[in-house]
Amino acid sequence: MRNAWLGLLLTSSLAAAQTPGPPVDTIVARYLSARGGADKIRGLKAIRLVGHIELGPDLSGPDTIVMARPGRILTTVHFPQGTLKQAYDGRTAWGLNPFNGDSTPRVLDSGTAKNVIAGGDMDGPLLDYRARRIQVTLVGLDTAQGTPAWALRVIRPDSTVDTYYVDTASYSLTRWQGKRVADGVPVTYETYFRDYRRYGGLVFPCRLESHTLSRPGQQVIVVDSVAVDLPVNDAWFRMPTSRVP
Repeated sequence: MRNAWLGLLLTSSLAAAQTPGPPVDTIVARYLSARGGADKIRGLKAIRLVGHIELGPDLSGPDTIVMARPGRILTTVHFPQGTLKQAYDGRTAWGLNPFNGDSTPRVLDSGTAKNVIAGGDMDGPLLDYRARRIQVTLVGLDTAQGTPAWALRVIRPDSTVDTYYVDTASYSLTRWQGKRVADGVPVTYETYFRDYRRYGGLVFPCRLESHTLSRPGQQVIVVDSVAVDLPVNDAWFRMPTSRVP
């Protein structure tokens, strides 16, 4: 009898584990609705996020991120050691890193460039993903921040592979993992998204906690304000040809 009950329990558990989730398009539609709606996202022209970044107990600074269509981004962080910049103007991904002794901007390596370019995608990969030749598949039910989440594997046309975790109740993005190459070494980055707030009819995470798996330390970005559809200057995103003050 004991073995019979054990067999029934194992069979039930296996069936539960294999229970399919909702269709990918249902998860994506609910996620986009939670952000403010697909049409609202498509209508965005530019975003500016202002806050600060913490790289450790003794290293932090004010942080400004500007994104504008098509796919452009500029991140500026002011540290006591100097100003750090990373940007993509639609053609060139470039950076200025005072911790590397940079006095003039330089073109980023391919691994870092992929990360910067992906960060400039205001839409995110799930909006109109088929039309953009992005593959999205449901991995299954997982957890993020202690709550159930649908894990979606996303493969971009450039072969970048990411996993997005969408909360099963709120349908907000709660966790992200991405495989990249940093300094010639394969790494997996992970970010947790918290403190969602509404600006301009859209919802933005205002606390992002990131780290590299199997490595110490983390990066925390706290967003204090978001401006939507502000005027932007194309020159902001271009790599300067001379020393940056």
